[in-house]
Amino acid sequence: MELKLQKADHEYYETLRFAPFPCETMRENIVPDSCGDIARVVDTTGCVCLTGRELTGDGRFCASGNVEVSVLYIPEKEEGLRSLHFQIPFQCYGEGQGDGEELDIRGELRSIDTRVLNPRKVLTRANLMLYPALCRHVSLSVCTGVEGEEGNIQLLREKKETRVAAGVREKEFTFSEELPLSPGRGGAEEILSTRVDIRGSDSKLIGSKLVVKGFLSATVLYREAGGRLSLLQQELPFSQILEGNGFDEDCESEAAYRLLSLDCRAGSESAPDDTCTLTLTVSLCTRVTVWKRLEIGFIADLYSTAAPVACQMTELEIGEDSQQNVRRQNVRELLETGTAVRSVVDTAISCGGARLEGGEWKVPVWARCLYMDESGQLGSVRREFTVSIPDEEDGGDCQAEAFCRGDVIANITPEGVELRFPVECEITGVHRRRYLCVSGGETEEEPQDQGQAPSLILRKMGTGETLWAVAKQYRATREGILSVNELADESQITPDRLLLIPRARA
Repeated sequence: MELKLQKADHEYYETLRFAPFPCETMRENIVPDSCGDIARVVDTTGCVCLTGRELTGDGRFCASGNVEVSVLYIPEKEEGLRSLHFQIPFQCYGEGQGDGEELDIRGELRSIDTRVLNPRKVLTRANLMLYPALCRHVSLSVCTGVEGEEGNIQLLREKKETRVAAGVREKEFTFSEELPLSPGRGGAEEILSTRVDIRGSDSKLIGSKLVVKGFLSATVLYREAGGRLSLLQQELPFSQILEGNGFDEDCESEAAYRLLSLDCRAGSESAPDDTCTLTLTVSLCTRVTVWKRLEIGFIADLYSTAAPVACQMTELEIGEDSQQNVRRQNVRELLETGTAVRSVVDTAISCGGARLEGGEWKVPVWARCLYMDESGQLGSVRREFTVSIPDEEDGGDCQAEAFCRGDVIANITPEGVELRFPVECEITGVHRRRYLCVSGGETEEEPQDQGQAPSLILRKMGTGETLWAVAKQYRATREGILSVNELADESQITPDRLLLIPRARA
């Protein structure tokens, strides 16, 4: 007869990260009439503004947006550095990644360069790397009990705790800030390049609201009226409130940010012609993942004291012992310039996706330095290299993201510029364990040739044997064995202890 099993249903999300996919985009751009002819391109910078994400009907990932480009150049018949600003649109696909919901894609600029086609036209090529991830809804049903067996069914129940995603919330918002320039310096005649780094500092659930906070580190390179180059660096705090209905207050949350658009111009809202103030406007999308602790109870085994039982078993995989750690590595790298350097104008460090290889996290790093040589000529140098960070996690399913958060120190050497900077690797590790659990069962008739079973048995427990296994073998109960042997619990059973097994059946 088939057993009627009681079941518990659990609803949650699991986060999945997939292999990154590359994207190349390019554009020819005409120099505006207001700009002089290009004599030499000094450097090209850019940032990825990823505005579109979707799963296509065939299960591929699609990402679209723009690369905000600044081309730094020296014009003909003029002195000083100038800049061209334009966008390069992109749309690219990652193949065969499956299906899900709550898609997220993070983009990074791996390389960008500009070639002069003629003094009035340039070709800019950008190579991106895109990192897709999604939250997939999970409906888990597990057996927790048996109906109507009047105590004949013995159940071995287990409980395991896991950390799962309860849901995801997203919100787009615009951040605008007026940045005063240093007193005593000339105003900004031209904005040459702008870059931002977004870092979350706090995320918490308060009542029915998700409150997130962070910092936006802005770096603006500009040319003063007298031709001197200046660099403005500021760290700007921001905060946002998202709807958090449906989540318990004891849930944890973490926020990630994606750049949608970036603009920096001289002047303020009240004084548009004020060249001693810059206005930075940034559009962001914050994505908040809410995590909860979930206790999953299940039947690990069962039997009946009245009749044989045939069980159907299934495998249950649960992520346990979730840990988050930060590994920090101080890096020192030489960027060879091939010419003597007089001064460093600007430096930038970016990190790619970390991968685990041979017990170490391998982090691709791109370093850039804008400098002036001893003859007064501006130049730039770039280098890509890999930083190795030891993995100290004890196994498990690990994922990591790397960032350069801290001061970048540039030292001039005879060979070029030596950069010193920290790389932080945020590692999330989860031990995924598999358990067998009962998914069904039915009682069977006693064999016809079954002999009469003894009413009592004396025996010792074998090495590694459990009281449950002994009771199941003889269709007794653990409680009955403990009672007749005058034991409080299983821990009192020693290897040489002879146990009396009551109500035994062959």
